[in-house]
Amino acid sequence: MKLHRPLALASLASLILVLAGCGGGGGDGGGGGGGPSFPASGAYGWLLKASGPTSALKFGLSFIHPSRPGTEFVIEVARDVVSDARLVSSGSVDTAQLRAAALQPHTLVYIVGGDVRSVPMTADGTAPAARIQRAQSTSACRFVIEGNDFATPQNSRFIVSTAGADGQCDTSDDGRAEVRLAATGALGYTPLSSELPLDVARDPATLAPRGWINPRSVVLWGTTPTTIGTRTAPAAALTSVVAGSADAALVADGTRLAVLRFGSGSTVTESALDPTITAGSGWQPVGFDADNFYAYINGSNTFTSTWRVVKITRTTPTATLLATGTGLVTVASMGRNMLYLTVFGASDNRLIRVAKSNGAQTPTSTATTALLTMQTGADGVHQRWRVTGVGSATPSYTVDMVDETDVALFSIAGGFPLDVASAGARNFNSSESRSRFLIAGNYGSRAFGDASLIAYDGATRTATTLGTLPGTTAFGGSPVYASASAGPTAFGTGFAARSNAGTIEETGAKVFSFDFGVAGSLSFTTLAQ
Repeated sequence: MKLHRPLALASLASLILVLAGCGGGGGDGGGGGGGPSFPASGAYGWLLKASGPTSALKFGLSFIHPSRPGTEFVIEVARDVVSDARLVSSGSVDTAQLRAAALQPHTLVYIVGGDVRSVPMTADGTAPAARIQRAQSTSACRFVIEGNDFATPQNSRFIVSTAGADGQCDTSDDGRAEVRLAATGALGYTPLSSELPLDVARDPATLAPRGWINPRSVVLWGTTPTTIGTRTAPAAALTSVVAGSADAALVADGTRLAVLRFGSGSTVTESALDPTITAGSGWQPVGFDADNFYAYINGSNTFTSTWRVVKITRTTPTATLLATGTGLVTVASMGRNMLYLTVFGASDNRLIRVAKSNGAQTPTSTATTALLTMQTGADGVHQRWRVTGVGSATPSYTVDMVDETDVALFSIAGGFPLDVASAGARNFNSSESRSRFLIAGNYGSRAFGDASLIAYDGATRTATTLGTLPGTTAFGGSPVYASASAGPTAFGTGFAARSNAGTIEETGAKVFSFDFGVAGSLSFTTLAQ
C-alpha cells in the first residue's frame, strides 16, 4: 500500500491542478440575449477553455458579458495555446484600513506562444479581440510574480518566467522578464539578466507595488530606479520570499529565515531570526495575519519526517516554534484562529488543526488511501474535502463547509471543489481575503456530468444551487470535464466538455455563466463571435 500511495496521491494532485488551472471571471450579474453588436459598458468575465489530451492540454480564451449571457466572445482559439493568464483589478484603496475594496476587473494579461498580451476587461462597444495589445515577446512561459496596483491598475507590473537556451519552459535554464502595463494600454517587456526578482515590494504608506525584492537588494521602480542593498557577500543571498505583507517580507537564504521591513522612503531593515528555530532550507508559507507570519518545513521528503511550524512576529521580529510532529506536510492553509495541515504519515494521513495562540494540535486521522484537505476562507468558514478510495477505480468525494470548531455548516456528497472565487476586497493585513467557494455536487462515475453547481458564501454562511452542469442530454454517457470560477464580483463563468479516453473534446463544449448569489442563474451561451 505505501509503495503505491505516492503515485495515487500524485495522480489526484495532477487532476486537481489541471482543473484549478481553468477559468476566471469578473463583472456584475445580468440578463439579455445575443446579437451582432458589442456591449458598451460594464466588465466582461473570462474563461480558459481546455481541449486535447489531459497530459498536454490546449487552452483558448473567451469573454462573456453579464448583459449578454448567451454570447461567447472568442479572444483566442484553443489552437493558439494560452499558457497562463492573470487578472488585473481596480478598486478603492483605504490605507487606514489596509484594504482595497469594491474590486472590479480592469485588464487581463495572458501568454500565447511565448507572447505576452493584454486586453481590457471593460466593454466599450467594440470587439474585445480588436483591443488586444502584444508585447511581441517569443519566450514567455508563465506569470511568477504579480504586482497589482489597485488604485492605478495601469501601473501594475509582473514577472514572467522565460524559456532559456533549450527553448523549453520549466527547465533549469529558465530566465525572467518584467512585464509593465501603461496608461496607453501598451505592454512593456524587458528580459532580466542580473538579479532575478523573488517577490514584489509594496509601499507601506500607499499600499501600491513599488519595487522588486531581489536576492541581494530591493530595487524601487521609477524613472531612475533606486537600488537598496540588503545582502552583501560573503553573506548568503536570499533564495526565496516565503511570505510578504505590505510592510514586511519573511525571507529565506537556504539556511535560515529573516524578516525584511520596509519603512518610509527607501528604508529597508533586516532582522535575523533565531537559527535554532528557523534553520533549514525549503520553508513554505502557511500565511500571515495582522500580528504574525506562519511557515512550515519538512525535515525530509519521507513519511517519517519531522515537520515544524514557526510563528514570527511582524513588528519586532521574533521566531517561536509553534508546533511539530512526524510525517510529511503536503498542504497548509491559515484561518482566523487556526492553521490547517494535511500530513501524510507512515500508517495514516491526518488533517491537523493547530491553534495560532498556543500551538495545540487537534488531528483527524484517516487511512493512507484517504485524503483530507482544508481550503481556508477569510470569514472563519473553510472548505474541507474528503477523498476516500484514493488509487482505486471508484474514489468518493465529500465537501463540508466547517467553522473553526470543526462544526459542519453545509455538506454535499460527491462534492468536488471547483474554485475559490477571487475576493471582492483585498486585505493587506492578512494573506487570505477570499470567502466564496464553488463546488460541484454529486460528482461521480461520469465526473461532472449532471453535477450540481453550488456557490457557498462564507460571509453569510449560505449555499446556493446555481444550476446543473451538462451531462446525459449534451454528452450521452461520456464522462464530463468542467471548470468554473468567479470574482472579484458576483459574475462567474465556466465550460464543460466531453472527456473521452483521456482527451477533452473541443467539439460540442458548453460555455456558461452565472451570478454567484442567485439560485438557478446558470446560463449557457448559444452564439460565438
